[in-house]
Amino acid sequence: MKNKLFILILIVCNLLTAYVSGEVPPAKVVFQQYMNQAQTFANNFPREKAYLHFDNTSYYVGDTIWFKAYVTLAEQQTFSQISRPLYVELVDQTGHIADKQIIKLTQGEGNGQFILPPSMLSGYYEVRAYTRWMLAFNEPQYFSRTFPIYQLTNSDKLERSITTYELSSSMENRPSETEEKLNVRFFPEGGQLVEGVTSQVAFKAESKNEGNIELSGTIYTKEGAEITSFETLHDGMGHFEYTPSAQPAVAKVDFQGKKYEFTLPQALPNGYVLSTVSNAGALLVRVFCNAATPQDTLAVFISHQGRPYVHQLISCRSDALQEFILPTRKLPAGVLQVSLINRAGNTLCERFVFANPRAPLQISTKKLKEVYAPYAPIRCELQIKNAKGEPVSGELSVSIRDGVRSDYLEYDNNIFTDLLLTSDLKGYIHQPGYYFASPSPRKQTELDVLLMVHGWRKYDMSQAISTAPFTPLQLPETQLALNGQVKSTILKNKLKDIALSVIVKKDDQFITGGTVTDENGRFTIPVEDFEGTTEAVIQTRKVGKERNKDASILIDRNFSPAPRAYDYKELHPEWKDLAYWQQKAESFDSLYMDSIRKVEGLYVLDEVEIKSKRRQGSNMATKINEKSIDAYYDVRRSVDLLRDNGKIVTTIPELMEKLSPQFDWDRSNDKLTYRQKPICYIMDNHILSETETQMMLTEVDGLASIIISKGTGGIDDDIIQNTKMSEVTDSTGVDISKLDKYSVFYLIPLPRRDVLNKSQSAVLGTRQTVIQGYTRPLEYYSPAYPTKELYMDKVDKRRTLYWNPSVQADENGKAVIECYNNQYSTPLIIQAETLGKDGQIGSMRYSTIGQIE
Repeated sequence: MKNKLFILILIVCNLLTAYVSGEVPPAKVVFQQYMNQAQTFANNFPREKAYLHFDNTSYYVGDTIWFKAYVTLAEQQTFSQISRPLYVELVDQTGHIADKQIIKLTQGEGNGQFILPPSMLSGYYEVRAYTRWMLAFNEPQYFSRTFPIYQLTNSDKLERSITTYELSSSMENRPSETEEKLNVRFFPEGGQLVEGVTSQVAFKAESKNEGNIELSGTIYTKEGAEITSFETLHDGMGHFEYTPSAQPAVAKVDFQGKKYEFTLPQALPNGYVLSTVSNAGALLVRVFCNAATPQDTLAVFISHQGRPYVHQLISCRSDALQEFILPTRKLPAGVLQVSLINRAGNTLCERFVFANPRAPLQISTKKLKEVYAPYAPIRCELQIKNAKGEPVSGELSVSIRDGVRSDYLEYDNNIFTDLLLTSDLKGYIHQPGYYFASPSPRKQTELDVLLMVHGWRKYDMSQAISTAPFTPLQLPETQLALNGQVKSTILKNKLKDIALSVIVKKDDQFITGGTVTDENGRFTIPVEDFEGTTEAVIQTRKVGKERNKDASILIDRNFSPAPRAYDYKELHPEWKDLAYWQQKAESFDSLYMDSIRKVEGLYVLDEVEIKSKRRQGSNMATKINEKSIDAYYDVRRSVDLLRDNGKIVTTIPELMEKLSPQFDWDRSNDKLTYRQKPICYIMDNHILSETETQMMLTEVDGLASIIISKGTGGIDDDIIQNTKMSEVTDSTGVDISKLDKYSVFYLIPLPRRDVLNKSQSAVLGTRQTVIQGYTRPLEYYSPAYPTKELYMDKVDKRRTLYWNPSVQADENGKAVIECYNNQYSTPLIIQAETLGKDGQIGSMRYSTIGQIE
């Protein structure tokens, strides 16, 4: 210890001497200092990751989405204790938050559910999860998964539909992918091309109408000389090698009978190329440069989750290849960031590689029946073992579902692929399990190409080595809190030393608290743990004064990340063809019913077979419906968002003016129009009269949502919660025979118990709002049929047969699950996941379905 301290003092003294004398410190000293600073940064700002295990792969309107949350420290994949609240959002296709929950984490674990109301719109919804600390960095990270939510159109034949909407462009918050018919993008290894230096170039080919596509083509010089050919390896991605010149090369391809040309990135006149080769247990790193590049001493840093583990000095020369080999068994598992850095701390090149983990935990189950009869008991025995074959106790999240009626996607996401791969890549990764299905040189190449295409600078080395300042964008949360800022109503300046008192209604009690704003007018009020939502009243006063302060109270709770673009495959899932298993289940049904009829003394009604009728055809039919809804708004969320930003709205016209450019309010005559059409208001099963309309327009806090339609087109009972138009009376002022000439506003009121006080702006310096607490985790109900003959006429169409986020394996690593099948004959799909306390990951998906192609 004394020797290490002496060496550190010696290094500091040498640096001070060099600084005073004007000498440049040796490269070895500079890069060691960067290494030390980066280590300190990683210690001070550890990252978090989130993963959600779901009970199913697709859902229906009226279903419940069940999930288990795992929040880990990014470096070790061990449970994080940094954050307690986890935010989980259900985001619709336009990028609007349809539902938001706060999950209470206990030692990094939690669970919850989204209950999908019958009135919701079908479509493709994104579930995303994050802590505030995950959004603290320049490149925010969050968990994301997209699910189709179907509308069941025929419960007997299991026909389903999913709806797309012709919405106003003002509704679109979600960016779109490329609109070009064909797009080919190129990704030079290390991030750049250099004249005269041979480089690997990855590429990705995408079609607007097909997504990732198979493609081949040829690379030419600008003058037309052929250089090399290329073709895709997997999922629209591939790679080729070529030596660039001053003029960028051109890629030519034929696609659907049409010729396309794409220009490759421009090569730099001088610079560096970083190349890596991953072999079994070793990583080969190479650095190249051309003769025009000034000789310099650089360093290659190899980092994991922002922490550098190794750095190697490189003196790059055009006539001498610089390379070194590093055993990857000494490095953490997952995505590694290889960065080439100069003495000024600038990143010149960057590359991402994957280090295979040590043997994960093995979860197995004893062989189950190929097909289970209706209402049959299911007994599943799970076993957890480590790499040595020793039993391991622990907690698992387990889902058992109907294999025929659930959508099956091969090589789907799991806790292994999400925590170790996709969470560190940019964009949507299709079927990530494919890259680990069977080890082979081709799979290694395909994984390497994936990393070149989807790698990104998630961890900025300039911040880690302190060459750029860093201030977290968010702070960790260890409990629920009300954060915000107080500003003057007129001048909008920050108000310091303002006393805030808060009254929260919890059950039948009132809880009070208070604080004082800081020099920036900001405040933080810790909130005791509670579940659901509750009303809160915030009041401002100047310290030492009794009268309220005329001030705006802004609440800091709108920190959700910006919506991302959907990938083509997310909107066009490729479910496995289950025709073989459908036929097998139907055959089993026939034999099973025959055996039931032979039971002496048992009376079987003919209608039992009708109840168990199976869908026709080889696949479940999914119809695409189009609706002409123009817009829909969550009123409470929209109002709170505006008020949180200091914009007070109390009436419908004030709200609509801010939400939609199609809405016009002519204040000279108080005339309201939408798309230059008069507006017809419908609520509570009838068209509102002029008197009712005037009354409702002043009660923005009494509405849950507004759905806007061009006339009656596109509106159905499911969408508007069975709202029907009444017979017209003279008091409505609306000609129902010409309703298509109106813009129809369907006003969906809040339940009376949820309606806030209407005097939002009446009391000076106060703010009344609804604050959100933790979501109460519900228990999944799994019915029991101990004597199945007594339940043969019971309707049970569950697709998820069993869900438990906390199955405990004993000291022998065993856990036994007992449940019952639904009313259909079916094979099972079982998915179990676990995370050990030492960071070992375990995942299992068992099904005979994947064994039949």
